[in-house]
Amino acid sequence: MVSTRAVSPEASPATLAFLRYFIGMGVLAAPVWLGTRPRFARRDAFAISLLGIFQFAVLIVLLNHALAILPAATCALVFSTMPLFTMTLAVASRSEAFSLHKLFGFLIALAGVAILLGVPSAHPGSRDTGALSALLSATLIGAVCSLLYRPLLKRYPALPTSALAMSAAVVFLVGLCWITAQPLVPTLSMTQWGNVGFIGLSSGVGYFCWLWALSRLDASRVVGFQALGPVTAAVIQVVVTRQWPSSTLVVAVALVVSGLFVSQRRKPKRRRED
Repeated sequence: MVSTRAVSPEASPATLAFLRYFIGMGVLAAPVWLGTRPRFARRDAFAISLLGIFQFAVLIVLLNHALAILPAATCALVFSTMPLFTMTLAVASRSEAFSLHKLFGFLIALAGVAILLGVPSAHPGSRDTGALSALLSATLIGAVCSLLYRPLLKRYPALPTSALAMSAAVVFLVGLCWITAQPLVPTLSMTQWGNVGFIGLSSGVGYFCWLWALSRLDASRVVGFQALGPVTAAVIQVVVTRQWPSSTLVVAVALVVSGLFVSQRRKPKRRRED
């Protein structure tokens, strides 16, 4: 999110999303070509492509729009509520059973993110209704897509599924940029191109890992790790700058890790009585 915000002034949300997943698709191209390529049923291929358009195109365009107006901390905090959206939808659709300790764990982790970010309320644009609506919509789309991917990932490997979804998003974004007269290759500085490259690389690897995890775990458990993003960034910054971690960071890390530990616990199966 920080890298995206650094590039946002010089690239439109659609252009930045296209570059992000064009690079990400390139990262996945070689492993997909060398690996096993399953034959997708036509209906499943359409579903995966549609999910890719929403997950990798619509979501990111909305998020990029929000990041161009709102503070990165605000966006990170709201986006960190995705586990709560995912769990609510999973319970409502009966794809997961309600778990009190999972809900409690997510709330603890979210509290840690909120303490770490200390979201400013007086930042210009922090109450922009359109940007906040885009941010909430992106969060909801992420939750819905995470749930809908699950049955497809039980039938097909994560790597080719990721490549198909991302390719569909790239085609959609090319059309969106053409319709809105946005350049596919904007004029950026070397530093900004470095940020774009990092965003694309992390997207290609990160979303494959995301889908791979979704093929093996409940969607709400996977999405719960969304809370680690802001905390990891803060820890890396402390390491790079060789500073002692602040008390706020220590408390935030403790809350997020504790929350994830609580949310990932499974109830022990009861032994049948003979």
